[in-house]
Amino acid sequence: MTIGIYEITIPPFIHGLKTLSALLEKGQSHASANEASLLEARLIDDMAALPYQIQRISDTAKGCAVRVGKTEPVPMEDNETTFPELQTRIAKTIEVLEKVDPKVMDSMEDGEVVMKLSAGDKKFIGKDYVLKYAIPNFYFHLCMAYAILRKEGVPVGKRDYLGRV
Repeated sequence: MTIGIYEITIPPFIHGLKTLSALLEKGQSHASANEASLLEARLIDDMAALPYQIQRISDTAKGCAVRVGKTEPVPMEDNETTFPELQTRIAKTIEVLEKVDPKVMDSMEDGEVVMKLSAGDKKFIGKDYVLKYAIPNFYFHLCMAYAILRKEGVPVGKRDYLGRV
């Protein structure tokens, strides 16, 4: 049995985004009167704050859907400053992922994927982009969001991070 690119990305990304949403709900409940402080939290001074982590999770998932799944880009401005705005972004990202055609995505295993960067284009073949960039980057920022919440005293643990399995 072969596992395709779609199966190793889109369903796990949706699962991760739903987990992130639940983590943020706990964060919002914990912060109650001091939301701004939690939203500005970071692990260390030179690290980006919590909203940035959520934005990168979203962008990584959407980027995979666009580059490998050939969906239409859905721009998001990276201007979320509240928990409800972050939750809306997560929901919109899930909507994008739910529109990905598994057959299109699976046909891109050896297809060219191009990331347009300020330093120039970075070219991959589909499976390398997914395995060496998209998946690691998605989970890096998911872990950072979890770690920031945990560091700030939000009562989350491993079961919360893993979500419903």
